[in-house]
This record gives sequence, C-alpha cells and structure tokens, in this order.
Amino acid sequence: MRRVLIVAGIIIVLAAGGWYGYTRYQEKQAAEAAAAAAAAQSSDDLENVIWASGKLEPVTWAGMSPVNPGVVAQIHVDEGDWVEAGDLLLEMDNGVLESQLQAAQAQLAEVQAALDKLKAGATDADIAGAQAELDAAEAGVALAAGQMMEVQAAIDAAETQVTAARRQYAELASHPTAAERQAANAEVAIAEANVRTAQAAYNLVKGDPNVAALPQAQALASATAALEAAKAKRDLTSGGPTPQQLAVAQSAIDAAKVQVAAAEARAPGAEANVQAAMARRDAAQAALDKLMAGATAEDLAMAEARVAAAQAAVAANQAQIELGQVRAPFAGEVGQINARVGEQTTPGVPALLLGDTRQMYVKTTDLRETDVVHIRLDMPVEVSFDALPDMLFDGRITRIAPVSNTEKGGTNYTVHVDVDNLDPRLRWGMTAFVNIRMDR
Repeated sequence: MRRVLIVAGIIIVLAAGGWYGYTRYQEKQAAEAAAAAAAAQSSDDLENVIWASGKLEPVTWAGMSPVNPGVVAQIHVDEGDWVEAGDLLLEMDNGVLESQLQAAQAQLAEVQAALDKLKAGATDADIAGAQAELDAAEAGVALAAGQMMEVQAAIDAAETQVTAARRQYAELASHPTAAERQAANAEVAIAEANVRTAQAAYNLVKGDPNVAALPQAQALASATAALEAAKAKRDLTSGGPTPQQLAVAQSAIDAAKVQVAAAEARAPGAEANVQAAMARRDAAQAALDKLMAGATAEDLAMAEARVAAAQAAVAANQAQIELGQVRAPFAGEVGQINARVGEQTTPGVPALLLGDTRQMYVKTTDLRETDVVHIRLDMPVEVSFDALPDMLFDGRITRIAPVSNTEKGGTNYTVHVDVDNLDPRLRWGMTAFVNIRMDR
C-alpha cells in the first residue's frame, strides 16, 4: 500500500512540472512577440522624436555687481541664503561718502531748524534776548563816546600846554626890551647920584676920628652898595636869556607836542570804537525790529530754498553710497558669490548670482535649426535629468527664440520648457534632456 502511494505521488509531481514548463514557454513566446512589436513601434517612434539637452535655471535670476568700482567691505549673505527684495547683499568701502553724508545731514538739520524757527515766530525769550543785546550795544556806544571825549580832552590839554610853553619861550626870548634897558640905566644913574650925595656928606665929616660911626659913613656905604646892585641888574638885563634858559623853554614845548601826538594817536582807535559800537547798536535794533515784525515771505522762501538744497545734498550722497551697494531686486536664493571682503570689484562683472529657485525651467542649449522648425509653443515634451536618471517629467514648450546662437559649434536655437512637479532635489544649473515628439 505504501508503495502505491509513493508511485502516485511521483506521477502527480511529474504532471505538475510538465504543466509549469508549458506555461512558461507560452509566456516567453508572448513576451518575445510583444518585445518585437514594441521594438518595431519604437523604431517608428524614434524617427519622430527630437532630442535636445539644456540647463535648469530660475525663471527670474540676475548677476549683480556694484555700479561703482571699489573694495568690498562687507558681504551680508552666504551661498544658499534666501533673501527678500531690497535686502542688502554686499557693500563697498564708503568711509568718505559716509562722512560726506553725515555732514550733509547735519547741514540739513541746521537749516530745517532755522526754517522751523522762522515759521514759529519769535518767543518772549527771543525778544528779551534781542532787547538785552540792544541795551548792551547802546551802553557800548555810550562807553565808546565817553572814551572819545576823554581822548579829545587829552588832545585839548596837550595843545594848551604847547601854547603855554610857546608863550613862556617867547616871553623869555623877548627880553630885555628897550624900556627894561632904559629903566636899568636909570636905576644906575639914580644910584650914582645917591653915591655922590652921600660922598659929599661924608667928605664934610671925614676928619672926625669917629667918622666910621657917623651916619654919613653908613649912608655912603649904603649908596655905594645900591649902585653896585643897580649896575649888576643893568648888566643882567642887557645880556638877555642864556642858551640854557632857552633850551629848557624849548624842551617844555617839545614835551607838550609829544603829549599832543600821543593823544591824537588814540583818536582813530577811539573813533573806530564809536563807529563799531554804533554799528552793533544798529544791528541789534534791526534784529529786534525783525523779531517784532516776524518773518517775511522772502525770508521764508530763502529758508525753504536752503532746506531744499540741503535735502538734495543728502539725497545725492545717499545715492552715491547706494551705488556701492548690491541689494536684492527680487526675492530669491543666493546662488553664487564671486567676491571676497577686501577684493577690488569691477563694474559689469557679477559679484553675486541671485535666482528665484521656486520657479525654474529648462533652457535648451543645442536644439538644431533643422529641428526647431518642427516644434511649436505649448507642445508637450518629456524631460529627464542626469541627477535623477530613473525619473521622467512632463513639460511643455513656453518660448522659442526668434534668433539663433552659435553655441557648441553649430547654429542652434534656445527653447524654454516649463516642467511640471519638479523634484525639490533638482538644483540650478543641472543638466536636462528634452525629448520632443514632433509633428511631420
């Protein structure tokens, strides 16, 4: 019994193996037939497909550099950073321009404050200050006038001294006069007569042993002395002033003249002080009057013009600084930085690349002129990438260049292809392959 069961099992296994082999054979035959049909179809399709390669790039991107050449001072971003429109990316060394801007801003603040003050009008404190300035100026005028009067008084006193000294000199030099000489001679004559009279009286008693004690002797002696004195006076009078006396008188005149010159030398300064004090007073009066009257239309116009000029100067300096800056013109990703801090930049040579990588497309680089005639806008295409060889993406043609380029040694046309559902792993600049099924 057991042997019968073993034989039956073997028969069943052999039958199953035969059926499996037959099924596999049929499947192989069908597959080979399908492959042959597909190959035939593929051969027909290849004749109607255009191949092109290209690069993946953002719809919006830009290579940016400062307008003005200079040295890079700061780079505010790194490659891969996402920035918003207006963000500062790079700036040049603007030390001199910053100083000029600060000076312009200070000037603007000053003239703006002056305009605001004009518009606000004078305060009580302003008027009080102007009145105090006027009072001080008037006091200065009075002081300067007093000093001028002192100088004039000194001049007058010195001139009086000159006049007196000249009179003294003239008085001294005019002697002796004829009358003085006549009077001196007369005094001598009188003294001689007195001597003769006394001599005659003495002669009458000169024999007296006590003659010396007699009055006649004393009278003769007195008369004789008076005669000598009269003669001496006559001699002195007739000789006139001595050179020493005249020199002393002349020195008095010269000294008085020096005093006049010194006083007159102070006069111009004193007069100038008076004029300056009067000018200050007039200016203080005008300032007070102006405060009381308020700003005129012309004053306001001039102040507003100064403010406008200062604002223009600030704007011009700011514009110069901005020419040395690179700001993001749109939101995007920093793709590449081609500059370093301390390096010299050249206008027109991109220092940074910025692109909006949220929206990218494929730009063909080698589509031949013989193929471009067979494509049209909105034509569907298939796109693959070297980076993701096992993935295929659907796309469509959105732009066909009207003019050729000569890249890769031939006459080619650029075509833009929008790709649906791009994989987020794909990056700017990756190589793409485009298959376009053309219409014949």
